[in-house]
Amino acid sequence: MKNLLLILILIHSVLYSQNKEITGIYKEGVMGNLSSYRNYIELKSDSTFIYTNLGREYYGKWELSQNKVLLNPKIKKEFAKVRMKESFKIDSDSITITINYIPKYNSGTKSTTFQMATVYFDKKNDYIHISKTPLSSCAWGPPVRKQKILNSNHAVTISKKDFSQIGFMTHNLNDYIVFTKSNPNSNVFEFEIEDIPYDEDIIKDEFFILDGKSLYYPSKKGKKDVMRTPLVKMKKNQLK
Repeated sequence: MKNLLLILILIHSVLYSQNKEITGIYKEGVMGNLSSYRNYIELKSDSTFIYTNLGREYYGKWELSQNKVLLNPKIKKEFAKVRMKESFKIDSDSITITINYIPKYNSGTKSTTFQMATVYFDKKNDYIHISKTPLSSCAWGPPVRKQKILNSNHAVTISKKDFSQIGFMTHNLNDYIVFTKSNPNSNVFEFEIEDIPYDEDIIKDEFFILDGKSLYYPSKKGKKDVMRTPLVKMKKNQLK
């Protein structure tokens, strides 16, 4: 019993020591005051954090797991549900894709609207973007190409083509959902999107990758995103 107690005390001491080394303020760049930067995070010794991203402030609990700083790991992410229905339209030389968007919100959360979905046919390089209105760019990505705008029936049409699978991606999904055609002659596809409640004030199960004195944003594959500027730990004489 005494040995177990000593082990628990030792583990707690090691974790406390590790967390103490990591606590502090990390921001974009290494000079200037905090107000000069849009993004920074303060990791406090009581395992709470304050994260400012593009002018918005977020609060919660942080944990260290190997080389990852986890933000609110106990608040799990939810993902949208997508279902596909297919049918065959006689005497049609085109493919029709319909979007049926079902918003969902709880008390205190904002209602959401459909913005964009990406659909590919068999291979990811054979794709279209479906949007409600024309989009010039998408978040951090390049300009949006191959756009199709929904008509008044919430549908788009494209030229007829042969394919066996459709990949579907939209907001609040973490990866493509791949649907296999049950009928090779199907030319009408309806996607029903059941979205999740949107709460822009809560970070859910996000993380940074710790490398030395820097916190890196993760890529989609969970590795360091070298295309984004990391947050660098500030020295005490820089905290002004």
